[in-house]
Amino acid sequence: MSRRDYRRIVLAEDEPERALEMSQVLEALGNYEVRTTKYKREVLDLVAKTSAGWLILDLNLEDGNSADLVPIIREEYGEEVIVIVLSGYFEDYPEYSLLSEGVDLYLRKPYSPKAMLMQMESLKARIDGGGARKQVGIKLKIGNGVYDVDIRTYRVGNKEVRIPRTPARMIAILASTRDEDGWAFVKRGQIAIYLWGEDAASDPNYFTNNTRRLKFELKQIFGADIIEATEQGRWLVPSYKLSSDVEFIEEE
Repeated sequence: MSRRDYRRIVLAEDEPERALEMSQVLEALGNYEVRTTKYKREVLDLVAKTSAGWLILDLNLEDGNSADLVPIIREEYGEEVIVIVLSGYFEDYPEYSLLSEGVDLYLRKPYSPKAMLMQMESLKARIDGGGARKQVGIKLKIGNGVYDVDIRTYRVGNKEVRIPRTPARMIAILASTRDEDGWAFVKRGQIAIYLWGEDAASDPNYFTNNTRRLKFELKQIFGADIIEATEQGRWLVPSYKLSSDVEFIEEE
């Protein structure tokens, strides 16, 4: 049973007008209770005192960059606090790095508070037991070990490795897509929506590069290239599937 209250949000935003607009949308349309701050130093205390299930975090706060709060939140609360990061950065490194560290959603400015609210409802489904995130019972034979999709754990003998969240979600969406011939390809657009909550058509090269980084990161983790890539259709849209070397383990 989670100890967090998912009707409560801690909103850390250094622009007062933006903070007010977001608070009004979240309270009026989402029926959330919102506590705001523009200071990095107040964020952890607010999350603790309010028992909030959500943290919406601008990267550039009044007293400094807030990126280092993400691993602290994960260390203290595990996955119980849903973390959304807001940023005006245009380079993709901060996003990729933070997603690997456990951010649930990264939104680049400008964004619509109403659109963010819709994405929050999708994220909330995982707490209620819905959504594609939880692939209960799916286990994969990868190399000499077994990977449990649900708990993100790769076991080889007595050794266990916990797979970072975003690479694990990449495996999850690919592991949920099979046909009579085995693993099926998933288009870049579907992956972008599932992993980052954004339409890949808005910046195709950006999302292709992010997906390639994930593919490389998984190769480093497992010691083999477990994802196959191809280009499909008239517009040669990148698509991905699990390698034929990855075996689905049937439950007895």
